[in-house]
Amino acid sequence: MPDALAAIEFLARSAHRVGVLETLADGPRDRRELRAATGASDPTIGRILGDFEDRGWSRRDGHDYVLTGVGAYVAEHFATLVDRMAVEGRFRDVWPWLPTELPGFSVDLVADAVLTVVAPGDPYAPATRCGSLFRAADWIRGFDAGLTAPHHFEALYQRIVDGMDTELILPSEVSRKIRRTYPEQAAAVVASEHLRLWWNDDLPLYRLTVFPDRVGIGGYDPDSGVLRVYVDTPSPEARSWAESTFRAFRRDATPFPSSVSTA
Repeated sequence: MPDALAAIEFLARSAHRVGVLETLADGPRDRRELRAATGASDPTIGRILGDFEDRGWSRRDGHDYVLTGVGAYVAEHFATLVDRMAVEGRFRDVWPWLPTELPGFSVDLVADAVLTVVAPGDPYAPATRCGSLFRAADWIRGFDAGLTAPHHFEALYQRIVDGMDTELILPSEVSRKIRRTYPEQAAAVVASEHLRLWWNDDLPLYRLTVFPDRVGIGGYDPDSGVLRVYVDTPSPEARSWAESTFRAFRRDATPFPSSVSTA
């Protein structure tokens, strides 16, 4: 382990070393090309190539330099580590709002996602991003444990009455609150042939939506009810997880009783 950590440190404390390694991973390069790719001086390139040769990571081939087999191995897996640490940094502050406790959810599912968070001066940015996806969709299915604020409900309401085919699971109290707060809109939605609604009082405090071309996942602040973060991705792996998760909550749900009182 000490040797491995020393090798990681050797690369990590020099952006030029990383740059040379990444450049050589794409194929043979001469010193001029390495200078151009990394911005390093010729003496620095010379020192790096000497260090790499001493470690057995690269060798000279005529005027070019190439990675050895072990050098290519180091380049591949160091790049993976760098990518994963970049993802960790991107999501570090929003993990408390994402469904990490749900079976099958992992950072890999959303690593390349569009990330929208509450920002100073724009507390509704995640809800706005989700609303833009509603407006572009022909159909959706999912669940939502916090669909009560106007900027959450109204975008969805309008799309349903306009003809967006919708399968939705809500907690019963959220459904009742919507009917009390927006009686006319709720009646129009319930009467719509475009909505299939279920109740499930064991939903976690998230918004999960499967769109035709992507998956959206939102996390609510349990104290304020604000949608704190929204991530959306076209990843097939995320879609598979979302579809499976939706079906699991629907299996335990009750079809919406349209005759239930709004009281």
